Amino acid sequence: MTQNLSSYTLPQLKQLSARIAKEIAKQESAGKASMLKKLQKMAREHGLSLDELVGASGATQTKPPKAPSKAIPAARVPLPAKYRHPSNKELAWSGRGRRPQWVEAWLANGGAMEALATAAQKFDKRQAKLKAPSESRPMASAAVPAADSRTDAPTPVEYAPDALSAQQDASL
Repeated sequence: MTQNLSSYTLPQLKQLSARIAKEIAKQESAGKASMLKKLQKMAREHGLSLDELVGASGATQTKPPKAPSKAIPAARVPLPAKYRHPSNKELAWSGRGRRPQWVEAWLANGGAMEALATAAQKFDKRQAKLKAPSESRPMASAAVPAADSRTDAPTPVEYAPDALSAQQDASL
């Protein structure tokens, strides 16, 4: 059953395509219905229902299950450096993934990974000391008024001349 489709016009081909799509959908649904009847008959022969075999939602469901929605990935926090260059503290590597070029160069020149790990540990200790408040330095305390100071003393704002009265004096 082959036809020469080149003899058809574009509107005729589009109409034919629509009719074919409808026929395909009709035959698919008819095939599913007949398969469902066959399965129900087989289940009855064994003393079961199709719902018991498949579950309450499985047999009548014609749509494919929904794909899980993609969760928004959380912002990645950089991993702490496991290896650090001893002389250039800007060069750091977490130890995951491919080795950076500076690590490859270090190893090619006879350096050891332990030296890089030791440099990272020393750097981390120094950073921790800088971040933690030092107990040896006294912390600045809030200003506490002396016992003999007056609490009812006027503030410096009260000493400031009134701008309006100054203008009036200047105009006289």
